[in-house]
Amino acid sequence: MRSLIAITAFLVLGASAGTALAYPQYQMSKEQTCVACHVSPSGGGLLNDYGELTAEEESQWGGNPAFLHGVLTLPDVLRVGGDLRAAGGVHTRGDGLGGAAFPMQSELYAYAEKSGVGLYLIGGATVEGGSMDSRSLVPFSREHYLIWRKSDSEGLYVRAGRFMPVQGLRQPEHVLYARRFGGTPLFSETYGANFGWIKPDLEAHASIFVADPLIDGIERGDGGAFYVEKRFGNKSVGLVDRYTTSATDTRFHGGVTGKMWLEGKKLLLSTELQGIRQNFKQDAPTRVQLVGNLMATYFARPGLFIDVALGHFDEDTAIAKDERDAVDVNIHFFPLSHLELILTTRYQMIGLGSGGDASGFSLLQVHYRI
Repeated sequence: MRSLIAITAFLVLGASAGTALAYPQYQMSKEQTCVACHVSPSGGGLLNDYGELTAEEESQWGGNPAFLHGVLTLPDVLRVGGDLRAAGGVHTRGDGLGGAAFPMQSELYAYAEKSGVGLYLIGGATVEGGSMDSRSLVPFSREHYLIWRKSDSEGLYVRAGRFMPVQGLRQPEHVLYARRFGGTPLFSETYGANFGWIKPDLEAHASIFVADPLIDGIERGDGGAFYVEKRFGNKSVGLVDRYTTSATDTRFHGGVTGKMWLEGKKLLLSTELQGIRQNFKQDAPTRVQLVGNLMATYFARPGLFIDVALGHFDEDTAIAKDERDAVDVNIHFFPLSHLELILTTRYQMIGLGSGGDASGFSLLQVHYRI
């Protein structure tokens, strides 16, 4: 019975999970900025012309990388795309192995731009309802905003609407601790304004935001975020700063990021570390949290790279044996310019095995870019 409940919960959560973000692994190995390949200044989602060419070059057997494989010609002012994603495999929460198969993502993107002013939309569907009988599929727009930018790939930009505040390395794997517990978990997009400056060796982003009044998001609150990253040849260093306040608490995030590209070894080392001070507005003590990831990415060949990551999250540094540690291994294979296969595996411990049952999963994801 416990296995059935665990599988059911996994399915319900997985049906609405998953977003296609940029791969920051390519920032040092291919390009210096996310916007070199993506329409969004923070990366992810819709690819631009160079991003589509990169998708073709980095795949095993290529293929026309354009929208719908190039069978439909769009006006110059309009760009359209989308992502479909599903997964299946096994998982355990300490009570034996269970199986699962579920959809992860179904989204369409559209971007229209004229004279430097653009409208960006992401439309899809998410699952609502607390039980299998009451769940329903409802339309959902994760991001929609107006943007002005000086050029497509660098310089000043300003945008306003609904988006994820720019912060940290912006890893696509939402289960990584730096994302899940570092302020940018799934479905934590907010309404706000954001401006930034992007150059090949420097980028800076500042955001102010309010909690979405229509969505009971995981990360609630109003506030601001700032991220700056400076690159020195094959290395980069970044600073993370975030403040959020809600009816229940205030949170201060401070952290660093770093990347190093080892050309001869085809290896990228990256890390993100944050300290979080959470002040509760009720009668509760202040707590300090630590969260971070260290990742090594090996580019075995065009179309194939492997991530090995270590994650640590200490929910309260004053309490012993509540910290989580995880090992993640992700194998990314791009057989075609529109197709990606990902084998993702995790093993997680609490208190290094003395704070609760270990857990883990191994899933095969199929990702098709429309």
